[in-house]
Amino acid sequence: MDWLHTVERVFEYKDVPKDNNVKSVALWLRKYGSLWWTNLCAKRVRERKSKIITWENMKSKLKTRFLPLTYVQDCYSQLHNLTQGNLNVEKFTREFEMLVIKCDLQEPEKQTIVRYLGGLDPRYTNMVELQAYTTFDEVCVLAHKVEQQRKAKQPHEP
Repeated sequence: MDWLHTVERVFEYKDVPKDNNVKSVALWLRKYGSLWWTNLCAKRVRERKSKIITWENMKSKLKTRFLPLTYVQDCYSQLHNLTQGNLNVEKFTREFEMLVIKCDLQEPEKQTIVRYLGGLDPRYTNMVELQAYTTFDEVCVLAHKVEQQRKAKQPHEP
């Protein structure tokens, strides 16, 4: 999955024209990936199917072939079960955001905030919820500040 995101960043960085995306990726495929792609293209010709000419279509074929069938479901499960545990707020936030991206989660920001706060250490969640916020980024900053304040007070607490 990371490879696909890297490919898209390269397209953007190098201003690769959309009609060259499929050909470019086909050149980057190695070993089994290259053999698989060549075979898929030949099979489509034999079956009189149209060529794959869009990156979105190629990406879909790559995901179907190379990602485990349960990849998205596993990511959702990891996100659903994610709790801060022993992670600091920064690491928890990074893990949360990575899973949201892997799941391609498209939900209202308010729902993402609730999901995030549900996995955050309850001591931090309770403090964050007392503050005013409107965006997910603001919630993350507040959680980090709460953590920093708690750490600063710890040596002085009995």
